[in-house]
Amino acid sequence: MTTKKEERPKVAIITGANTGVGYGIVQHLLEEDIGTVIVMACRNHTRANNARDTLLAEFPGANIDIKLVDLGSSISVFDFCKAIKNSYSQVDYLFCNGGILSTSGINWSQVIWQFLESPVGFLERSDATIQIVGELNADGMGNVFAANVFGHYIMGREIESLLNNSGEGRVIWTSSLTSEKSTFDIEDWQGIKSSVPYESSKWACDLVAFGSNVRYKNEKQDIVSFSTSPGVVASSIGNLPIWITKLRTLLHYAFRTFGVTSQNITGYRGAVADVFVALQPVHALNYLYRYTSLTNWRGTSYVEPMEVPDYDPIDAEKLLQHCELAYQTWKNKYLQSLST
Repeated sequence: MTTKKEERPKVAIITGANTGVGYGIVQHLLEEDIGTVIVMACRNHTRANNARDTLLAEFPGANIDIKLVDLGSSISVFDFCKAIKNSYSQVDYLFCNGGILSTSGINWSQVIWQFLESPVGFLERSDATIQIVGELNADGMGNVFAANVFGHYIMGREIESLLNNSGEGRVIWTSSLTSEKSTFDIEDWQGIKSSVPYESSKWACDLVAFGSNVRYKNEKQDIVSFSTSPGVVASSIGNLPIWITKLRTLLHYAFRTFGVTSQNITGYRGAVADVFVALQPVHALNYLYRYTSLTNWRGTSYVEPMEVPDYDPIDAEKLLQHCELAYQTWKNKYLQSLST
């Protein structure tokens, strides 16, 4: 006998859903089950609405909701979560996908040197991109960390009860091939002093993704957290000139033809890992692996679970403590603003 709980539609929240990997996640979810309720968590209403129209043309009858949020603003995230709690009684999937790469240009000498030294590494990394150091947002937090990590942390904590209500809630963090322990310093957990705040934030995503499972288990919550990587996707993140993106795209295709499997290129292929960990039975997954999207030279995309070298549960616990303290501080500010 089928229970009412099994009949209800799944609810998926995807940040950054109007383009790139986020848009690809929506496509895959609707291909698997047109009945899945999609919540596009986006910053720009016009772009979100245009993406929604395109999706509805591809998937007529799909239930696609738009909720606006600026991940770099704590108050905006709290407002978003309030709207979600007013609209839904459970959330099955939270895809922590949206984010930023804050740049000021390209180091052309590094471009030439890196391409000659390691062509594959050049296409998989952003080392030649000049990232902005010391950038703070309006909240006084590291700008990239706030958008890539802390906004999602608030979101996960605020809708935790809805994830638990689903009976098997999953929080899926989009990490990166560039995520390495060497780019992160727990004493500079917001990456404010880092010359590579983007890579620092992605290692932080891994730490939060893996470390959160300890608390979920201790508190007997029906929630599991995973880390994924989209491989290499030719996107507009970083706001680089369009001709650079197009040139890199040609190189991505060329290298994939010669067997470099990290070159997924499109957001649709990059999203394979995210949807894989959302739909696979939990017992078949290992939450200490980063699930990575790959594509072979024939154009067949697949998922490979990869161990994460140097993962430090102590650093994870310290980072979670920092995030929790900041979360509680901003929650108090938010509640006070509602009462005034």
